[in-house]
Amino acid sequence: MRRVDITVYVNDEHDLFTTLQEVRSEIDRKVFNRTNIRQRNFSGTWEEEVTSSSPLADRLLGSYETRAKWQSNVATSREFYQFQKSEEL
Repeated sequence: MRRVDITVYVNDEHDLFTTLQEVRSEIDRKVFNRTNIRQRNFSGTWEEEVTSSSPLADRLLGSYETRAKWQSNVATSREFYQFQKSEEL
């Protein structure tokens, strides 16, 4: 079993949908299409070009900003059990 932590910054629901699709694609590519089957930890980011709706537009218009970061690790059965009991996000 894997534990995947994803942090995403979006402007609206459409951005959320699009960003999660891109992150999913990155995870699939890095985790499930790997050549080293013993590799246990993965991480990545998703970047998009800065648009006028971004809080960074006044400084970074035309460059790229990180919209999502993710990390995937192998989880133990104990970790999963604790997750079931936890009420935290």
